Amino acid sequence: MARLKKQWSATESIALAAEIKKTLSISHRQAKGLIDGRCVLVDEEIIQKHGHRLIVGQVIRVDYDPERVYELIPTRSKIDATPFETLFEDKHLLFVNKPAGLLTVPSDNAKDSSLAEQISNHYRQRGFRRFELYIVHRLDKFTSGVMVFAKTPEGLNGLKKLFNLHKIQRIYKAILVGELPENSGTLRDQLMEQAKTLRMKVIKGKSPTMGVKEAITHYRVIERLPNHTVLEIRLETGRRNQIRVQFADRGYPLLGDQVYGQESPLINRQALHAELLGFTHPVTGQQITVISKSPYDINRVLELLRNQRRLHRAEIGIQGDTGIYKPHITDTQKKKRVDRMKKFQEQTTLLPKTYKKNVRSLSQSKQGSKQREQKNSKITKSPSITRTWKRKSDRNK
Repeated sequence: MARLKKQWSATESIALAAEIKKTLSISHRQAKGLIDGRCVLVDEEIIQKHGHRLIVGQVIRVDYDPERVYELIPTRSKIDATPFETLFEDKHLLFVNKPAGLLTVPSDNAKDSSLAEQISNHYRQRGFRRFELYIVHRLDKFTSGVMVFAKTPEGLNGLKKLFNLHKIQRIYKAILVGELPENSGTLRDQLMEQAKTLRMKVIKGKSPTMGVKEAITHYRVIERLPNHTVLEIRLETGRRNQIRVQFADRGYPLLGDQVYGQESPLINRQALHAELLGFTHPVTGQQITVISKSPYDINRVLELLRNQRRLHRAEIGIQGDTGIYKPHITDTQKKKRVDRMKKFQEQTTLLPKTYKKNVRSLSQSKQGSKQREQKNSKITKSPSITRTWKRKSDRNK
């Protein structure tokens, strides 16, 4: 769609963001987003200060794409001041919700804030002078979602073993560009880092190469939208940029991925969110599953795409849910199964003891009759049939 251009002269000496809000009839946040997106010019000069004081008569021009979402860019001080979200915490482990745009660990650039620094500073401010934070895994800077850190050496050593043995359940939500033909599948590739660009690449062929690592990704489609596919992805291995590289190599890059795909007016980062992290606690042995809800920007993209689907279906006269893809097992169905199992367990615990004994004796008598029938079949059957029967029994062992 063509870009829109609005131009007018200031009639009041007010802040630039307030003037844009008043003239374009948009929210204050949207007005600041246009300024941060370098879409606002005053007397043909780009202004990036929200509180820039206008002079009566100055010419304001706004040049923007109406289909793009112009998000307000938070300042460094605001990012540092915002407390991170703790999802679960005990003596040994800390689960947090990492926002998009924040590094996991510090980089060479001192200006870049990181999640590890924010966590360490937070605990020191609370009086933990000897607080130690151990990093076990990472998320890309523009990937959001649940992460786990170790707080003790015991937690660190246990988590390392779980990650090395691939005994961590990691589930992601992703939006791909294009209509993926399969409803589910597994990607198996050999990945290697390129020396010049530091980008990951899929290595074709069977020739052994130094630095190549296997990457295994399981996926299933949970929603199909116009020219986009929403996936639930389970990682078996955790290579750098694994999900982004593997799907881009097959011609279905992640929406908004500026490294392995291209920019998108719908979202200003790759549409990838770490939704679930689960494993057996390395110290206590307790089963832990931590979930992070989808962030606002991904939910907004999904809503925009669903609206496009509704409009298209209305134009061609399709009503209801006819033709809309639905996964075989939905979250609602899973919940119903769990509820049915809980009810069944509650019912069996309430049964009288005499009834349970009768059921057990009846099942034992049935097993005895089956064993007698099998012994008789060995004697009466011909040798060829007996050999076939033996192979079947071996297969069932």
